[in-house]
Amino acid sequence: MNMEMTIRQKGICRRLLHAAFLLLLVFHYSLSTSYAQGLPLIRNYTAAEYHAHNVNYDIEIGEGGTIFVANFEGILYYDRAQWRIIHAPDINRATVIYRDSKNTIWAGGYNFMARLQQRPNGELFLQQVNRQGQFEGEVMEIFEDKGALQFVVNDDNIYEVRHDSVFLKKRTNAKFKYSADRAVISVKNLLEGSQDVILNNIIQTLTLDDGIQVQVRKDNGLAILDGNGHELYTITEANGLCSNQVSYVAYDHHGLLWGATAHGIFAIELPSVYSYILPKDGLSGEVQAIATFDNQMYVGGTNGLYSIAARQCRRVAGISNICWALCPSRDGLLAATSSGIYRIARGGAVSRMTSHSTTALLIDRDKVYAGEPEGVYVYQSDFRQRSKINDLPLVTDIRQDAQGGLWFRNVYGKTIGTEPVAGKAPLDELPGHLEKPLSDIHLTTQYRDGHQTWLGGDEILVIVDTGQKELVRLTDCRSIRFRSVMMGGDSVLWGGFGEMPEKLPRLGSDERHLQFFYALDHAPLTGTTLYRYRLNNDRWSAWSEHQSVEFLNLSYGTYTLSVQAQLANGELSEVASVDFTIAYPLLIRWYMVALYFIAFLYLIYLLFRYRLKKLQKDKIKLERIVEERTADLRNAQQELIRHEKMASVGKLTEGLIDRIQNPMNYIINFSKMSVDLLKDLKDDIGRNKENISKDDYQDTEDVLGMLTDNLKNVDQYGQNASHMLKAMEEMLKDRTGGYVDMDLRSVLLQNEQMFDNYFAKEKAQYGIQTVFTLPDDTMLIHGNPDMLSKTVMNMLNNAVYAVAKKAQRTAYHPEISLVATLADGCYVLKIRDDGIGIEETIIDKIFDPFFTTKTTDEATGIGLYLGREIIQNHGGDISVDSVKGEYTEFTITLPGLKS
Repeated sequence: MNMEMTIRQKGICRRLLHAAFLLLLVFHYSLSTSYAQGLPLIRNYTAAEYHAHNVNYDIEIGEGGTIFVANFEGILYYDRAQWRIIHAPDINRATVIYRDSKNTIWAGGYNFMARLQQRPNGELFLQQVNRQGQFEGEVMEIFEDKGALQFVVNDDNIYEVRHDSVFLKKRTNAKFKYSADRAVISVKNLLEGSQDVILNNIIQTLTLDDGIQVQVRKDNGLAILDGNGHELYTITEANGLCSNQVSYVAYDHHGLLWGATAHGIFAIELPSVYSYILPKDGLSGEVQAIATFDNQMYVGGTNGLYSIAARQCRRVAGISNICWALCPSRDGLLAATSSGIYRIARGGAVSRMTSHSTTALLIDRDKVYAGEPEGVYVYQSDFRQRSKINDLPLVTDIRQDAQGGLWFRNVYGKTIGTEPVAGKAPLDELPGHLEKPLSDIHLTTQYRDGHQTWLGGDEILVIVDTGQKELVRLTDCRSIRFRSVMMGGDSVLWGGFGEMPEKLPRLGSDERHLQFFYALDHAPLTGTTLYRYRLNNDRWSAWSEHQSVEFLNLSYGTYTLSVQAQLANGELSEVASVDFTIAYPLLIRWYMVALYFIAFLYLIYLLFRYRLKKLQKDKIKLERIVEERTADLRNAQQELIRHEKMASVGKLTEGLIDRIQNPMNYIINFSKMSVDLLKDLKDDIGRNKENISKDDYQDTEDVLGMLTDNLKNVDQYGQNASHMLKAMEEMLKDRTGGYVDMDLRSVLLQNEQMFDNYFAKEKAQYGIQTVFTLPDDTMLIHGNPDMLSKTVMNMLNNAVYAVAKKAQRTAYHPEISLVATLADGCYVLKIRDDGIGIEETIIDKIFDPFFTTKTTDEATGIGLYLGREIIQNHGGDISVDSVKGEYTEFTITLPGLKS
């Protein structure tokens, strides 16, 4: 026994000595690197962002990177594109989320135990497995034991799920208390029969891929430990966490730690090559200089000089003015400030060496060169002697070449001397995949310390640890997927879970409002992830942060939508694609269109044949008249024939309109009469229903219904054709007369009154603001008042239509304006609205006759064509400028009367 004790004591001594040696090494390392790193990037999600209660009890990460959260209102999940919620039975709170060995997500809460299932369209729903009243209480923990799924309820029982049913497993010795605040329990202690099962200090320990450990401390945030168990730092409300009351954390194995708290949800980039020091850590102002002295990191900026210790910035006492430069020396650290040069000695004592504002420093053995407002001065190391060596004012950079020559550059860019050849800047030495995520930060200074690069900007310090090369793997294998596809804003075509089909179900002709959401499985917090899309292998859209694309009124046909992501480091994801088809309406399918075309050609043929016969008769009549005329009237007769032929062309067009209009009226009238006759026939058949077999009666009703629908369609398309004929007739009218000297201002004032009267309902309904800005003097032009008034009112009508359409989609304050000015003898009218705008692909066509983006019922497409013709007949011009979804502005130019 004594020998055994001796050997054991010797072993303990050796281990103690070894541990002491390791502690000395760690202490020495910590002294040399106490300033080495800031805190990782934290992203907090508030209840306002995820649209649920602020209290969260548990968190888990599912396949595809989806985040599942047990929330006070139910099951909250984030598919990296949208936050959505599934309400628990009876709208109870969910307290536990668990992912089992088969990747099934289970959820437990007050009086319920359920699992998440997916419908055939990929939409999630909650399937409850317990019966009503089977247990009463709150699920506290879910776990697997010997392949069986079990859960603990605060009714002091453990239950087991078998064959989609719940069975009582065993009664525990624990005495849980019913409480709204869910306690965290030790399943191990519970299974061993201990009554001490509530965790009160460290409620969870999670080991990340690189050995870093995360401890969740009850009501005290997180503790981050290295692989040896040494605490690196803590993360609490004091340094950016949304709440100290962390319930649970989960790791996505791609560099993000997710956590659920009593006041929101958070994500922390951990581990990461990037760490940060921000205003919450004490940093203030724009960083101008960084330097290391006496195993301490110093940062100078617009708000003074700071030292960095324990990941906190502390202002160096006595130096609160702008610190432009830092230069370490044997005797201390020199700081160039707007109030002079200061020396920080070893140990931290501060001494003021000069009282002259200094913007640049260079130490050369026992000399100190200083850039000051009036020029460059040289000081002896004790700062007792001062002499001016150059008159260049406000020098911001002083360098020395290998031969001892000096080079100066001031704030205006003027230089004196030969610039020394400099090595690469620290940022230039960063690999591209580490540099690109920082492109959004405006950097003002850089500093290299071993394998760490310090980058300073406005109220930010970024530390890039290039020694952690193995963390680059966390950016690999990122894939993009469609997270959901919505139709009409509320109907789910694809819910995002399971294997997405290559092709969506065939859509009806009225199902043309589609919205696609997409996201990467995993994306880092540092930098910005961008997305782009294209339709039918057309051009890619511009890169954007938006993770959705909406199509409001797609044309009928088949499409392929492709999306791709770009990480902040420039890495591209694979392309994800999905096919979908929008069916053509019955009446415009190819065989119906062919039938319409044949009927139209036949109708045109009949009309031309009739007209040609009439022209032939007229020709014979004219020839007979010519023969009866005397030779003296032959020349006059020939002239009359020529004029008659010219007039026939115009009459032909007018005749065609009349000849088409009359049959069209018959078609419309007969279709309406036929509908009424069919109704009477249907009533007669209904009265004799007993005398007809059931199948014949049903077939007869189906046929009558189809005939009624077809006749209504004939009536509708006949009305549309009639509108087009009237539009053609309007185009043939003469618009060259009725010109007088007039006051355009009075016409515009009348338009303003008409606008307020005609569109009073729309202005009240959508809150449309109108602004008419006119000159105080008269606006004299030569023109037709009625035509100009109609042109302006037509454009105002288009503006009302545009803002109303936009107001129906999104809440905003519409505005329509008309501004009239005089420029170079011409009056310029600008009519602007902030409505839906005009697509760039069609803006060159809007003045073409019969071109319109509205339906035939809403417009015929000649308003802008006639408006341009009227303006051009007045010697003016009209143009348009528009951005889709933002605004449209028409500019009308009319020549004024010359005095």
